[in-house]
Order: sequence, then C-alpha cells, then structure tokens
Amino acid sequence: MKQIYVLCNCALRCFELSGSADIGKMGGVKTALRQRHLGLRKQLNAEQVYDLSQKAQQLVMALAVFSAARTVGLYAPHANEVDTELLSSCAQAVGAVVAYPRIVHGTMEFVRFDSECTWQPGKFGILEPSIGAQGVHSCQVEPELFDAVVVPGVAFDSAGNRLGYGKGFYDRFLAQCTPQCVFIGLAYAFQLEDKLPREAHDVALDYVVTDAKITACPASSRI
Repeated sequence: MKQIYVLCNCALRCFELSGSADIGKMGGVKTALRQRHLGLRKQLNAEQVYDLSQKAQQLVMALAVFSAARTVGLYAPHANEVDTELLSSCAQAVGAVVAYPRIVHGTMEFVRFDSECTWQPGKFGILEPSIGAQGVHSCQVEPELFDAVVVPGVAFDSAGNRLGYGKGFYDRFLAQCTPQCVFIGLAYAFQLEDKLPREAHDVALDYVVTDAKITACPASSRI
C-alpha cells in the first residue's frame, strides 16, 4: 500500500514538471489512488465507520450553508463510505427536502425521499429510493433546485478536487446545478490527498468535510 502511494505521488509530480496531458498516464495514477484508498476504507470496522461518520456529519451540520439549505442532496453510503443518516434526520427536522440519487438509463437523477419511499439495490449494488411508477415524476428533484449537495468519493484534496469511481455521474449532475448550490465532499481524514490529478470535466467542491476538520476550498477552483 505504501508503494502504491509513493508511485502515485511520483507520477503526479511528473505531470506537474512536464505539463503532460497524457490521459493514459493520468488514468494510471487515478487507478493506483483508488486501489489505495478503497483498501484503506475496507479495513474499517463497523464501530469505526459509525464513530468517524458521526464526527464528520456533526461538522457538516455546523456549516451555515448546510443548515440554511432548503433542498439537500445526500447519498446512501456504500462499502464503508461515511454515513449520512444524521444529516438526513437533521435536514428533515427543519423541513428541508432531502433527495437521494438513482441511476436511470445510464443517468444519475435525484428523487425526494420520504415515508412513502423504500430502498432497493441499484445497478452498482448501491441503495436507491424505490418509487412507484405514478410517483416518479413528482418525486424527481431537478438539479437547479438544490441548495446543497453532499458528495461521496474515493479521495479529495484541499482545492476541492475529487476522485470518484470513474463513471462521471456526479460531475455530470453537479455541472447542471446553479452557481449558488454548495457542493460538500464528505470523507474520512485519511481520504485527503495533497493534490489530486484533475481533468477539464471535473467539477470542484466548495467544502471537504472529514471527521477531523472542515476545509473551505478556494472559490477559484469552482468551474
């Protein structure tokens, strides 16, 4: 695992020095980073996931931009991702609309989750809201309606860059939100990197929140 980390940093440094935009090499760096961070996350036990998730969520709730949001996008945690149940309860308690993602025909959309919804495994084994055919359109929340979206990921950096799973679902969705919508990356402290490789289509975040701290990302990093 240590060897992978060293290789990642060396490869990323080479990009900076050469100015290379070689997509194949960048893809190799991202693959190594994913292997490292997913391996670390897999080592967490249930108690660690719960404790660290509670700390991270409490810091998110301390953000004024989150507490003021009337429409919030969350995610159903998968494979030891930071939990979001506390955020959901907090947002719903103050009357905010809470929505979760689902994949439909290769596109990610968010749907409102309430007492009439249930969960079912989606295409990638991630839980998604299950809605009856008659309620699909009325429950879907369009991108421009969100005030805040809490985003999962494999790794993050202090500039707001995010390494996802390589499918691009979140980048495409976030690009449709308004400039006023706040993007919050939610992670464990060990998921923070000094600098991640970035491509033109990557959408930067406004905050990265871990169990240890809140990082306000530079405004200039937002595309």
